[in-house]
Order: sequence, then C-alpha cells, then structure tokens
Amino acid sequence: RKQLPAESSAFDDINASWRDIMGKLHASPNAKQGTQANNLLNRLNDMNIELERIQKSLEMYLETKRQIFPRFYFISNDDLLEIL
Repeated sequence: RKQLPAESSAFDDINASWRDIMGKLHASPNAKQGTQANNLLNRLNDMNIELERIQKSLEMYLETKRQIFPRFYFISNDDLLEIL
C-alpha cells in the first residue's frame, strides 16, 4: 500500500463500487431487473480495465523487487506480497 499509493487508492475505489453494485443486486429480487441498471455493463467494464492496469503496475513493482533480490523469482506473487 505504501509503495503503490495511487494503485492502492484506485483499488479501494473499485472495491467500494463493487460492494455498492453487489449490494444493489442483492437487494433486487429479480435478476433481470437488477442487471438492467443504467450503465452497469459500462461501469463493470471500466472497473475491469482499471483492475488490469493496477495488476500490471503491481507485477512491475514485484519484478523490480525480484531483480534486486533474485531469490524472489522462486516465490509466488501472493507470497512475495506477504513478505514485502
């Protein structure tokens, strides 16, 4: 979070939007009505694009750490994030 503050903030925004969308869908008893919300598809697509950008930034960050400490090449991304 400290190393990638912009991405961390963007992820928090996307997470809040996701929770809001899922809360509204959960409250709607009819799936068809719930998914017909204005711009829902566009909103989800935009969130997905932003998540892909965040993922790429995170992978680049982890790659720089692996270049500094080659032993990190043998550790998965999830484990490396816990270590860092």
